[in-house]
Amino acid sequence: MDLKKKNSDTVEHFKIELKKLRSGRVTAQSLDHVKVDVMGSMKPLKACGQISCQDRQILIVLYDPTMTHAVAKSIEDASSHAQVIIEKGQVRVNFSPPSKETRLETLKLASKKAEEAKVSIRQNRKEMIDLLKKQKSTSEITEDMQKKGEKKAQEMTDQAIKEVDVALLEKEKELQEV
Repeated sequence: MDLKKKNSDTVEHFKIELKKLRSGRVTAQSLDHVKVDVMGSMKPLKACGQISCQDRQILIVLYDPTMTHAVAKSIEDASSHAQVIIEKGQVRVNFSPPSKETRLETLKLASKKAEEAKVSIRQNRKEMIDLLKKQKSTSEITEDMQKKGEKKAQEMTDQAIKEVDVALLEKEKELQEV
């Protein structure tokens, strides 16, 4: 079992989930989760056009201008805070600044996702420690090796939880900006 890899994957997944949460800042990645129905198959929005961002607005210059309505519908379905405007083969997406209540709700959701990530990391540690105990009981490793392994597992767990806390703190700062 590779605890470091599992913890790293959990932290990365958490960071991706945080990026999906709406904050005061609009980035080109704000719409990464949007999928567009193109001829019966779902494609990521970034595969449909070039995405640029300025202020509270995202401009999507489509590779195929006939897809404007499909792209606009997908964005509207995916984000209730977006105002979509169609212009000559382009889609312009305006975002209103989030209200204080919206920012607080987003902060609660971010904290919940952080706790879920921490629980997953702790579960990874538990699995590793259980594996070490099993190896000790079958005499594959010595008691010293088991203790060193448990200590190393705890250090990796502490490091991963610290990364989650840092990412959450950055998101909190981002949410405070209006």
